[in-house]
Amino acid sequence: MKNLTVCDMHCDTLTKAFDKKKLLFSNSLNVNLKNLNQYHSYTQFFAVFISPQYYSNPKKRCFDVINYMYNQITKNHEKITICKNLNDINKAINDNKLSAFLSIEGGEAIEELNDLKTFYDLGVRMLTLTWNFDNHIAGANGSNIGLSSFGKSVINKMNELGMIVDLSHSSIKTFFDVLEITDKPVVLSHSNSYTICPHQRNITDEQFKVLKQNNGCVGINFYPDFLTNSKKAEIFDIVAHIEYFLSLGGEDNISIGSDFDGIDYIATGIKSPTDVYKIFNLLSQRGISDEVIEKIAYKNIYRIIGICL
Repeated sequence: MKNLTVCDMHCDTLTKAFDKKKLLFSNSLNVNLKNLNQYHSYTQFFAVFISPQYYSNPKKRCFDVINYMYNQITKNHEKITICKNLNDINKAINDNKLSAFLSIEGGEAIEELNDLKTFYDLGVRMLTLTWNFDNHIAGANGSNIGLSSFGKSVINKMNELGMIVDLSHSSIKTFFDVLEITDKPVVLSHSNSYTICPHQRNITDEQFKVLKQNNGCVGINFYPDFLTNSKKAEIFDIVAHIEYFLSLGGEDNISIGSDFDGIDYIATGIKSPTDVYKIFNLLSQRGISDEVIEKIAYKNIYRIIGICL
């Protein structure tokens, strides 16, 4: 593991740690700084999740959780740093530190366009447009609603500022609406293949084809419901989704989006980041080249970070 570089596009650890009053360095959650630190380099996107109970004041929810993150970063500044671009990651690696990116899961926090600049200035570099409910920006998974007129302005502003558009949880119509207007690669930070597992949170072959044309990326989720449509899945099932996307010519468009601390149960054999290397070992055993494995482990999302941020 010491030789592995990994980038995980999505976990809910930050929000759960804040709610449960846990420390980021050492805790009983899936992710903590101890288990991230076992790799040569680990880049983790930490999501500020806005659950429906906070929809009455979503911005305050974000400010509270982001403030907690900076508090934890300050306490552990020798081990981890907030990154805002690719240069920051490279500096973190040189300084032997973990790289943390901030994201927001839920467009409810963007009540007006200026809010994007506010969150950008606070270090947020990714926005998941919706959770499981339609909002004023876009339609969510399972909906027939797409991008609103305000949503189009949000996408344009994100492109301008340098924020990654995340379409996990978005409706298929939202996906195609966004891909028509964005001038930057997009991601689905924690979604899988609909062909392998026909769940509305997953991505169809048609979407993946367009995602490839966009030079975007899908992060493989470790949640059994999205892997097998059941409560049971194994590491092999994670690899099956990766291999399927590879069969569609997507070696430049696959990453990892664990959803650690945001899911009730995880594929067997994956309890924390300390187990993520097993996925890459299995890919290697199945004949996937080291070059492709490195793309999936970190290079694909690093490329998008380099373009978008």
